[in-house]
Amino acid sequence: MTIPDDFTKIIESLPSEARFDSILPAIVDHLFSMIIPSFLLIALLLAIDYAGRKTSSKALRVAATVSALSAAAGVIFVRAMPGSIAVSYLTLAFAMTVVVRILRFENLAVLDYAVMFACFTCINRFIGLNTWLFGSAFPVFCIFFVLFFIYRLSAGRLEGRLFHAWFASLLTVLEAYLCNALFNHTVLRIGQPLGTSIDKAFVWGLTALAIVLINIVLIYGIKRLFGKRFDEINAMGKAYPRIERYFIYNSVAILLLAMLLNLIYGLANTFINMPTLLFNIFLVFAQVIQFSFLLLVFRITRLQDSLQSKTMENEGLATYTSSLEKNMDDIRGIKHDLKNIFLTMGDYVHRSGNEEMQAFFREKISPFVNDEIEKSDLFSKLASIDDEHLKAIFRYKIAQALERGIGVDLEMQFGRHCANISVEITDLVRVLGILLDNAIEECMALESGLITIRFSENEEMLSIAIMNTVRPGTREAGVRAGVSTKDEGRGRGLRIARAILEKYNCMTLNTYFQEDSVVQCLTIYLVC
Repeated sequence: MTIPDDFTKIIESLPSEARFDSILPAIVDHLFSMIIPSFLLIALLLAIDYAGRKTSSKALRVAATVSALSAAAGVIFVRAMPGSIAVSYLTLAFAMTVVVRILRFENLAVLDYAVMFACFTCINRFIGLNTWLFGSAFPVFCIFFVLFFIYRLSAGRLEGRLFHAWFASLLTVLEAYLCNALFNHTVLRIGQPLGTSIDKAFVWGLTALAIVLINIVLIYGIKRLFGKRFDEINAMGKAYPRIERYFIYNSVAILLLAMLLNLIYGLANTFINMPTLLFNIFLVFAQVIQFSFLLLVFRITRLQDSLQSKTMENEGLATYTSSLEKNMDDIRGIKHDLKNIFLTMGDYVHRSGNEEMQAFFREKISPFVNDEIEKSDLFSKLASIDDEHLKAIFRYKIAQALERGIGVDLEMQFGRHCANISVEITDLVRVLGILLDNAIEECMALESGLITIRFSENEEMLSIAIMNTVRPGTREAGVRAGVSTKDEGRGRGLRIARAILEKYNCMTLNTYFQEDSVVQCLTIYLVC
């Protein structure tokens, strides 16, 4: 609430040519009678909160809380005023404090709420929600200062919590203006016609309570609707502390600019306030623009981090693949020697006459050596694929098939033109993964399944054919999207693959049977 002070009335009553002579004394008097004392009192209250938090004595904390509440009462009754004004100050301070309590971005103590209530009472009593010297930006700045200071005392540091403090301050300011408007246009009008002071006080108190309850419901609804969003934005601020700090700096700069504009406007118009509605619209518009820009910066930053992470992942995959290929080259250089060494060793074992050792070599050593050499041969052939994603999917699926006892043959007639394909690599990997999974699952149902993967390429197209042996029942049923001999809830792979293929005009899948095998040939045209 704002009570028009004597200085404003005196200045407006003077002739226009005499107003300039009265401006400086009015400014000085307003500063020393209202703004500076209120600031000193707020500083004293915050010092009480600081001292109460530092002490370990419960009695001293209770005393500090009582002192803060006593200060609030003293602020109200330091000078005689109408009862409606006193009720409005207390109601407004209580509603603003309740907003912070409902949001609960920080676990504040009872002392914090008592000091907060006293500070808000002081702001409403001495400064109001719209000053004739600096407009509405100054009380908004004071509210922000109080809440940021209390949050700083509670959390120990503001880094990573600045957006929570900002949201709490903004909603507290909005609540203050809403309650102030409702009180002026509803409570006072209801109570004034009544005769006795008791009736007025009863009606004012009851109506003020109703307004507070309405605003509590409103703030609670905002928290339920946007609470998670508030936490997400605060978490982003914690992840990007520089953006968080710059946002708060910009908010302070906007408030200081608003105060300066109001002062300049007042001086240019013989110290008549800028219209309150216009001024508040400017503040809200500036904050909305700043917040929208903040969200845009966050999205760009997260996208940049995502791209950097993907680049690092690709570089790591490339490094791993390069190292693996180097190891494969080393293994390829000695694998024939190893094979000859183990054959020679096998001959010595056979001639030893030790049946237990012969059985162990035949059942354990020889199959292991042959499997590892075969796996080395297969993986070394994959080195001709230049795309790391394709190389990774085939290496993984081949290893998976070999672990399940399925034979794998790999034929490469392959250049290095994979980079020229106009298909999203993730879609291509998904389709190949589905085809290889189908081949592996079909071969697992056979005693001696075999998968043959054939790469062929020319200047116009890349062909990847996956051929695997099938059961007679599968050959009779055919291979169609959406039709499967698997358990219920499975068999949707080909349907997903077809949906991906329909997105591209340059990629086709042909499926046909060849003797006791099925061939799935994926063709990608390099020139669409």
